[in-house]
Amino acid sequence: MNTPREDYREGLHVRTKIVATVGPACDTPAGLERLALAGVDVFRLNFAHGQHDALTETVAHVRAVAEKLGRPIGLLGDLAGPKIRLGSLPGDEINVELGQTYEFVRDEVPGDPTKFTCTYEGLIDDLSEGDRVLLADGTVAMRVVEKHPDRAVCHVEQAGLLRSRQGINLPGATLRVPSITEKDREDLVFALDQGLDFVSLSFVRKADDLRELRTLVAEHGTEYPPFLVAKIEKPQALDELDDILSETDAVMVARGDLGVEIDIARVPVVQKEIIHRCNARRVPVITATQMLDSMQHSELPTRAEASDVANAVLDGTDAVMLSGESAVGQYPHSSVKMMSRIVSTAEPLVAPRRELPLGLVSRNAATQMTRAVTLGAMTAAEQLDASMIAVLTRTGRTAIAISELRSAIPVVALTAEPRTGGRLCLAWGVTPVVTNVCFTSVAGDLVKFVEEWGLERGMLKPGSRVVIVGTSDWTGEGKNQVFVHVVPE
Repeated sequence: MNTPREDYREGLHVRTKIVATVGPACDTPAGLERLALAGVDVFRLNFAHGQHDALTETVAHVRAVAEKLGRPIGLLGDLAGPKIRLGSLPGDEINVELGQTYEFVRDEVPGDPTKFTCTYEGLIDDLSEGDRVLLADGTVAMRVVEKHPDRAVCHVEQAGLLRSRQGINLPGATLRVPSITEKDREDLVFALDQGLDFVSLSFVRKADDLRELRTLVAEHGTEYPPFLVAKIEKPQALDELDDILSETDAVMVARGDLGVEIDIARVPVVQKEIIHRCNARRVPVITATQMLDSMQHSELPTRAEASDVANAVLDGTDAVMLSGESAVGQYPHSSVKMMSRIVSTAEPLVAPRRELPLGLVSRNAATQMTRAVTLGAMTAAEQLDASMIAVLTRTGRTAIAISELRSAIPVVALTAEPRTGGRLCLAWGVTPVVTNVCFTSVAGDLVKFVEEWGLERGMLKPGSRVVIVGTSDWTGEGKNQVFVHVVPE
């Protein structure tokens, strides 16, 4: 049985997907179930934090919750990429004040809060006098004033709180760090062994980064590889975006590091441009970082944060993501419920797309025939005031094709493949249903299943119309059939 979100029982049909980062604030079976009921579609595992043993337990807990609720819940493994992070700090955090001097050194000096180490051994070699060093998503800023063979001396230009293992950004500096680190390779093997639905790569700079990652996945020999997600957070990625979109399965607009690497004033415009280009190429896109940041410590977001979430929906994002709000915040459940409320309020203003994509589309796009059939199905459903569009899919491509049309009519995707169900947790407006019922046509068992499923959940009633997308040839590729069913009175 598919159990809807809590907010669906309150009368909301939420189409924009919600991704929530797992952390100490929610990482228990009860905590994960509560967030799933509140509206989480995909749980993000941040490989920058947490050991594989603990993450294995988290994966098991999420899957147990999905089985209990009777619906797919996606799992996204977030590779850290060439992220430079601080080493350990005394007491795990320090306040740095304006004008203070700190040094980056090669070897840890226990107990000395003025000596910093980091995860990138070549940092001191790559720094030059005058370089800016930004820490903790740019909330703390320093400048290199002296360079020595084994240390770089920095003055604080912007004060703030630093915690162990927070990120370091070096705008303008040329680094020799690889795009996929040894830790990423180990984490990728873990993600593939665990059968995660999505793997994201941080700090993508060019399409070759995705090609390298895809090669590593292929070398592992996994039968059902995960969707790869390119995190856009470097200025080089903006220059290479079209090539990256040709290689990736999905995109994440990672505004934290992006807002440090480029002028923060450009971030809203760049976000809109990335989403627009993803939509045009039919590439699912996630908008992430600090969307409801104040809810780490408050039960309500700021008005600006609510507007930020709503605008991302109106821009065309497929999903919105919670980071610290769900991982370490005081109100993870309230954050998810608030996210659901905001997106459900904005979604009625999302205009449907009636045009088929021209030119290049994503590597996972459906066939031209399928895209034309799904457009016809959406048009028929709207003309008939249908209550549901039901789609049969093996790979998820047909469901994603309908998702990209942004129909206001609920879309239910039926698949026999659990991994496809997981992937579709990121598809806007699509409710994935994994079933072992054998469908050989758009009649018989299929109609009965769709009818019973919809009536059970209150999505259908006697007299309701359902538009079903299927095929007359299950051995071929793509869909070529649209069938309208009326629920008997």
